[in-house]
Amino acid sequence: MKNQFKLSLLVLIISTIVYAQKSSTIEMDEIHTIYKENFTTNDNTTLVLNLKNTTAQVLESPDDNVYIEYTIKFKNVRKKIKERQLKHLIVSGKKEGNKINYSSKVRSNIGDRFYNYEELVIGRLGEKITGSDSIQKPIHRKSIDSVLQDIKLSELTRRNKIRKVLNIKPRQVERWNKNTSNIIISKMVIKIPKDIHVRATLENSNLVFMDDFYNRATMNIRNTRLRFKKIGNPMNVFDVDNGYFNAETVLNGKYDFANAKEVRIGRLSNSFINTEFTKVEIGEIGENNKIIDFNSEYFFYNWSNNFERFDLRSEYSKIHFFSPYVNHSLEVVGYNTRNLLGDDATEITMQPKSKTRNLLMSKPSKPEEDFSGHIFFDIVNGIIYSHNDAIKTINKD
Repeated sequence: MKNQFKLSLLVLIISTIVYAQKSSTIEMDEIHTIYKENFTTNDNTTLVLNLKNTTAQVLESPDDNVYIEYTIKFKNVRKKIKERQLKHLIVSGKKEGNKINYSSKVRSNIGDRFYNYEELVIGRLGEKITGSDSIQKPIHRKSIDSVLQDIKLSELTRRNKIRKVLNIKPRQVERWNKNTSNIIISKMVIKIPKDIHVRATLENSNLVFMDDFYNRATMNIRNTRLRFKKIGNPMNVFDVDNGYFNAETVLNGKYDFANAKEVRIGRLSNSFINTEFTKVEIGEIGENNKIIDFNSEYFFYNWSNNFERFDLRSEYSKIHFFSPYVNHSLEVVGYNTRNLLGDDATEITMQPKSKTRNLLMSKPSKPEEDFSGHIFFDIVNGIIYSHNDAIKTINKD
């Protein structure tokens, strides 16, 4: 039974790689429609999603209906394997009043790794596949374009890691594609109209939002991958425990991250973020953001021309700070916080014996230039890595 499971695992992973690159050349033996339905909505409708071990592509609906389609395809797969895979799928949907409930669960923990969600991800982003973690600790400031590229390639990086585990080389993929044996492909597409409220409970799943997403969203997320283009609703509430969160633009909302393996945001504005034990990269900080953190690691690469106010309150945090090129002011309060001055190998420990917050350092803006914003850090028992000249200059004067 154990060997049989490993064989099934290998079949499914290979199918994802093959289908993503050469899907048009594969003719499947059987296509099963697991679920296909559409629901009418109005501005007061709530869509409730309960997904476990499920991978899905989310698109904007072409009209006011919610559309959900879930198919699974087989090629040269033995009857017992097909029956087992279909038996593992538990799907239901119904509408009661203004509430639409859709549930999809896979009994075994195979959702994220095996079920291909959409070949267009590869088509839109190209066939370039990276081979190393793009969230390794940087030495230099990343440009906003570089962070956005990391986000766009995040799914391809994941596929490459699967290929590495199996020791699959690109030429082997081509050879498997010619044979095209023992392939299982699953695809779920959810189309959501604008303006309706989306409430989601996600566990061990993988959702890719292919279009900008402005719906009000309340999401409880565990061990799940989320990939957004632009997300922005002032009423957004995200509770993310473990997993991965990649978004090219976050415009509004409240986001809680605990023990997340990767949080990468291209542009951030008008948002509140609460984190613990998480690694966060932000390509560009826009206007009016606030962060509260415990024991996480942050990378602040770039700042917009009018970020106005940025607040960080943290304990036991590591802050990689790249000072804005624009005219700004800076204030740092706290105690027992170290400042490591980039490549100078200089370390300054500020107020090590105090248990009372004190002004650790400050930098005034230049009155003769247009003012872009004020940065306020309240850091206790933390580390600031100063990667360019602003804080170096403050401490050396």
